[in-house]
Amino acid sequence: MNLYDDLMDGLSAAAPLRVVLWQPTSIAVVVGYSQQPAVEVHMDRCRRDGVPVMRRRGGGGAVVLMPGILCLTCAFVSRQSDSPYYFFQKINAFLIEQLAHVFQVPDVRAAGISDLVINERKILGCSMHKSRHRYLYQGSLLVQPDLDLIERYLRHPSREPDYRKGRGHETFVTSLAQEGYPLSVRQLKQGLEAGCAEQLAAWLL
Repeated sequence: MNLYDDLMDGLSAAAPLRVVLWQPTSIAVVVGYSQQPAVEVHMDRCRRDGVPVMRRRGGGGAVVLMPGILCLTCAFVSRQSDSPYYFFQKINAFLIEQLAHVFQVPDVRAAGISDLVINERKILGCSMHKSRHRYLYQGSLLVQPDLDLIERYLRHPSREPDYRKGRGHETFVTSLAQEGYPLSVRQLKQGLEAGCAEQLAAWLL
């Protein structure tokens, strides 16, 4: 599975922003840069099911990528701030606006360091890798995936945001479909791709 971790390698003064919207075609577990897979992942189940366990450049928690998820990978050069948290806020605010105004999903809000939630249940997690003024944002929006696979392959995280309050995956995570928004990944991808790079540039550069 291509995580597009190399997207920031092609940045330049002429191309300070690169964006890819994509849907996983298979199942994979991805851990954050500093995480220990044996702590965060049911490695025995992954081996038995032939599910690869991969490591990304950015931090954050472990995720299960699978069909039914829309991934946003965004690499950019910006001097607006030295804080990755600042850019988490910027990109997630852009996504909240798009979901509300383009797709009529008005209930999404930010929670924790970098999550998006509906009714206090997580629908998007993301990570950030920084190298000087170059940033790589990777987010995964749960549109209509098989949420049972999260419980199957991920252990309870070793670190969690305060708003999780110890909840297991089955009561902490949700999807747009489960919350009553019958959108497809294809619909979301097509809607966001229309002018996505130009709009994100206005937010980030």
